[in-house]
Amino acid sequence: MKVEHVLIEKVKRGDPKAFQELFGRFERDIYTLAYRLLGNREDAEDVTQEVAWILWSKIKSFRNESSLSTWLYRVTANTALQVLRKKRKIIYVEPSAHTAEDMHLMLEMAVMDLPENQRALIVLRDIYNFPIKEIAKMLDISEENVRVQLHRARKALRKKLEGGENGGVQRSNGTNTSLREGRADEKPND
Repeated sequence: MKVEHVLIEKVKRGDPKAFQELFGRFERDIYTLAYRLLGNREDAEDVTQEVAWILWSKIKSFRNESSLSTWLYRVTANTALQVLRKKRKIIYVEPSAHTAEDMHLMLEMAVMDLPENQRALIVLRDIYNFPIKEIAKMLDISEENVRVQLHRARKALRKKLEGGENGGVQRSNGTNTSLREGRADEKPND
């Protein structure tokens, strides 16, 4: 029996040390996924703690039909998307695309500007390289739906990257953005 399965069984019996060891194996990956979806350290930490609580409280219902990592990534993605829906946070950026670092920043900001479902697909497939089948399980949608939505997400990302004036990331309402963080109902200071 694999060590992970032994730990799962111990956690199901309420062993806190086994839980610490089991969660410790995934904590960094959970945090990283949450951070990439949310773009905010505090929110990613909150999601990581929420996922820990969900693991502890729901482990008895885990049936080993998929790997624990797949289950945890699905929980993480769903929890992070719930946070996004509540906050609707926007990050504004107007980089000049002269360096690789600027281009990387533009890409990150464009990804963060996508709707939550599109952002999740880009992060899970293009950054984490999850297979379509696993993404479908994580998000509880069909594989064909993943393919279609991923195509749309990539098209929207391309449009954001190509559409900004002076090389900036353009918001969906057509206004160019400046470097600052704010809420969706705020207007940038000119």
